[in-house]
Parts: sequence; structure tokens; C-alpha cells
Amino acid sequence: MCGIYGFAGFKEDGLLERMGRVIRHRGPDGQGRYEAPDGMPFSMGMQRLSIIDLEGGWQPVFNEDQTVAICYNGETYNYVELRDELEAKGHRFTTHSDTECLVHGYEEWGIEGLLKRMNGMAAFCIYDVRKREFFIGRDRCGQKPLYYHHSNGRFLFGSEAKSILQSQHVTAEPNLEAIDPYLTLRNVPEPMTMFQGIHKLPVAHYLHYKLSDNSLSIHRYWEVPLLDARTASYKSDGEYFEALEHIFYDAVKLCMRSDVPVGAYLSAGVDSSLTVAAMTKYSSNINTYSIGFDSPVDETPAARETAKFLGTKHHEIICQPEDFDLLPKIVWHMDRPVGDALLIAFYKLAQGASKDLKVVLGGEGADEAFAGYSFQGVIGKVNKVKALAPLAAMAFGITPHALLNKFFVFPADLGSQGKKRVIDFLRHYNHRDLNHNFNALRTLWSQDERHDIYSDTFKHRATTAWMAKEKDKDKNGPFLDRLLKLQYDEWLQDWALIRQDKNTMAHSLEYRLPFLDPRLIELAFQMPAHLKNNGKEDKIIERRLADKVFPPHIARRKKIPFYLPVEYFLDQPQFKALVADTLNETAIKRRGYFDPKKVSLLLEQMRTTREFIFCKQVMSLVVLELWHRVFVDKG
Repeated sequence: MCGIYGFAGFKEDGLLERMGRVIRHRGPDGQGRYEAPDGMPFSMGMQRLSIIDLEGGWQPVFNEDQTVAICYNGETYNYVELRDELEAKGHRFTTHSDTECLVHGYEEWGIEGLLKRMNGMAAFCIYDVRKREFFIGRDRCGQKPLYYHHSNGRFLFGSEAKSILQSQHVTAEPNLEAIDPYLTLRNVPEPMTMFQGIHKLPVAHYLHYKLSDNSLSIHRYWEVPLLDARTASYKSDGEYFEALEHIFYDAVKLCMRSDVPVGAYLSAGVDSSLTVAAMTKYSSNINTYSIGFDSPVDETPAARETAKFLGTKHHEIICQPEDFDLLPKIVWHMDRPVGDALLIAFYKLAQGASKDLKVVLGGEGADEAFAGYSFQGVIGKVNKVKALAPLAAMAFGITPHALLNKFFVFPADLGSQGKKRVIDFLRHYNHRDLNHNFNALRTLWSQDERHDIYSDTFKHRATTAWMAKEKDKDKNGPFLDRLLKLQYDEWLQDWALIRQDKNTMAHSLEYRLPFLDPRLIELAFQMPAHLKNNGKEDKIIERRLADKVFPPHIARRKKIPFYLPVEYFLDQPQFKALVADTLNETAIKRRGYFDPKKVSLLLEQMRTTREFIFCKQVMSLVVLELWHRVFVDKG
């Protein structure tokens, strides 16, 4: 059940139909519409992807007397347990769908009580006829997106921004304040979007709208729980391991609840490997899918070996140079610019899996919970000797940049630009808070570099005012957990999850993530750091779990970040044509954001050095230009 939309405070002929039609890819199996009674100015709809209760799960779904209605995008994995609890309290169900649990759960527990009990992924709208108000809400980690627009007494919402753009009252204008964060992070952090006047409802929040006065309020109902490092007491390592094993296998089992077959994405990494291993405990018929690039960083041989060990029916999909021609269509599906060529791989992977299935599981979320990214280990090491960080910056300044590759788990040469980024990170480490250090280490452009590439007319708009500071109430938490928590506030939903949701939904494929089970996240933040990352090894407790399933060479594979190696496509005519079309002098001048000479210099640096940072910088500019052409120019 994978696409919702609606509007309030006004009427517009044909709008609800147009809002649904433009996101039909999210739910091609059917549609539902709701108009509030008594002439109230509220309408909502949904596009359905049939997963649970194929015959009876049509929406909108109502309570017994039809005074509460819901349109829902997502899956509530623990709906069986919620239903049993609600039936014991006297609620009567007319379907076997997970959606109906939300209607009765709202009646029984209120909006916050419902959200705190849900285990799954969700974006929904609940309309209360008696109170003449409605709630829209999102799940804890932002697996399902939800956009809204509120202006002049008119409110619109949708699973994709393009639904909102179907109204005659909303135009696709670029949000100029979002350019600098996009260049910094290669995404636009919520609640901003690249559209002026369209916002994202933040993760773990709900919005309350009253039709009586067209007012809204936004509330947070959950956040990652940090212990106080000064008073924290920990259990034994064995107790944490037993809890992890129980919760993880149960999370996978819940994610496999479906009335249609379920498969999985499988890479060389321990996260997806462990997920598929758990799935084979509950089913002997699992289809797995991996993506490759015919390059030296291809993971398909390792994934193939894991699939053979687990006995799955395995499928391999290969990205080809001509797949760069897909980027305009992919950007349309994304709604937002995400400056990463890996979008092509996600699109192709979903396209391949959707030929066989409607549901796949994946391993996202494990790196955020158990510290699996190399920058987490790097920041941890630097923090332990932070007084020496300026000296380390000087040392790096006089050593070959190739030595950097020994500090980062990355399959490409970090090059001179990577060296500059690390030196800047070390030099200024003690003058930044944790969030700013986190961003400084992962950004493609430093603040000075961004300022240098901007045009003279745009420079004044480029400030770092958008970048949030670390919250004071978090600063007593354990250092590693404070760093991990930052990813749940921005990185996870705006980078990792949005790429998967939009590309799977482009092919009517549902993507489920056991590592985002709230019980597992909360357990991870109760553990001491030495069970997650000790500076030498990552995801320590998770790999111990993998040791029970796999031989050492699979369980202990080093993490290889999943990325599309643009440097291997530079000489292909498709890539050359794409860059020439989007980043020529005429195109750059038309937008007005960047200095054409500086962009030309960047292209030359990419061609001559082939350094991956230059390649990624170029791709981020290409995607930004494509977004403007697709949505603003309506190309």
C-alpha cells in the first residue's frame, strides 16, 4: 500500500484524481478516494500495492461507525499482535489488513499511543469526522516519505512532491536556500526540499491539522535514546548478544509477513548476508538479487558465493554505460536531487527484482546502529587524541595521499582531494562541534570550495546557517552513540532510505528493513561501544552473530562501501554526452548558481586525474541540472 495524497481547506476540480495518477507507480493495483462528509473541505486518496489481505485490504479503511478514516502507505509488521490486543478491548474488524489496526489503534490509544506501538514503516493520514481534524504521520526512521505544502489556508500532502505539484496553487520553483546544503551533503536535509514552499514531515513526527481554523502543529513522538555516559551501567556482553540474536531473527520474521512472495537484495556485506540467512530459517524458497558494474570493485562474485552457501535462487544485474541515459527518469522519480550516480544501480536493481516479486528485504540500518562506516572509526580515533589533531594535519600535509587509503575502507583512491578533506578535518577538529565534524569529513566540498564555485551573484546566499548544531541534551551521551544518533537525524532518511524508497516504488516494489526494527535500534544504543566499533573492527556484535551462520571468510569480510565507480565510465560516450549536455557554459549561466569557468576547471580535473571526489562533484552538479530540467523547465 504505497502512495497517499490529499488536500484540505479548499476545493479544486479533478485534483485528487491528478494527485493519484502521477504516483500510480507506487500502487498500480488499485486506488481509493475519500471525501469528508458535511461538505468539509478535506479529501484524500491512495494508490494500492497489494501485499496483505489482497481481497479485503482496500482503502480508505474505517472504524465501525465510519467516523474515523485512514489512507496508509507502508506496512505495520506487528499488526497481528496489535489486532489481538484491540479485539480483546472490544474493537470489531472487517478486514484482515494491517491498515485497519491503525484506525482502531487511534481510537484506543490516540495518535501518539498508536505511533509508539507501531513496528514498521509508515506514512499515513487519519481523518476524524467528529473533531473535523486529521493527522499525518511518519515512522521512526523515515522509511516512507511524506511531503506537505501549507499556504493561504490551503494544505496539500503526498508521498511524493509531484502529487502536490498537481494543484494549480503550487508551482515548481527552486528553493535557493537548499542549494548550499545540497552541495555540502549531496542531498537536501529535511524538513527542507528543493521546492520552494514544499516541506518534508520530519521522521518520528506527526502533523495535527484543524479544519476549523486551518491551523497545524507538528510534534515529535520518538527519538534515538541516549544513555548518560556519567551514570550508564551495562549488562554482560553475553546478555546483549542473546538479546540481539532474538530480536534480529524476530525482526526478519515480522518483515516476511506477506500474502505475496518475499525476496531480498544481497551484496557482499554482512548486513544483507545475515538478513538473507535469517530469511532461510523461515522459507526454503528465497530469491536474491545483486548489482554489479563489470569493474574491479564489483561485489557480485562475493554475493554469488554467499547465495550459493545459503541456497537461494540468485539473480545478477549489471549496470552498463547506456544506463546513464536513465538518469532523467530516475530524477523524476526521486522528486529531489540526490547527487550520486548510485541512483542508477538502485533503479536497475529494483527493476530486476520487480520482475519476480513485490517485496524485498535489505540490510540498511545496520551501519547506523553498529558503527559500520569508516568515518565513524576515524572520528572515534581522532577524538581520543584530539589534542594532537593539528599535528596530525601537518603530518598528512607532507605524506603521499596514497597513505590515506589505509585509514578509510573505500575501494577507490581518495586522491589529492581526499587528502585536502582529511587535512581540513584534522586542522579544525577542535573548533567544531560533533555534527560539524561529521559533515566536514563526509562533504564533497568544503565551505571555501563551495564559495569558490558559486557565481558572484549567488555567493551571498551560501551560508552554513542551515546546518544544525549538536543538541545540548545529547552531549552527556557516550561519544560513539552521539555520533551514531546524528545519522538518524539526517543521514539515514535523507541519504540511504530515500534512494531506496523512490527507486523501488518506481517499479512497484516494497522494500523492508529488519535492522530498523525499533527494538533493535534501542538495544544498540544500550550497548557499550566495544560491542560496536573499537577502532580496529566494526559491527563487532553483529559479526559475532554472523560467525554462527557463515564460515569466517564470509562472516569477516571487510566492508566495501557500495558505490558506482564513475571513474570507470568517464570515457564512455553516454557519460560524455550527459556531462556535455548538462554542464556546458550555456546551461551553467542559465541557472546562475555557479561560475562557468570554475565548472569547466572541475570537468578538466575530473578528466585528467580521474579522482573519485572530482567524479562525485561532477555527478552532483549533473543531477542538480537534471532536476531543474525535469521539474522547473518541465523538460
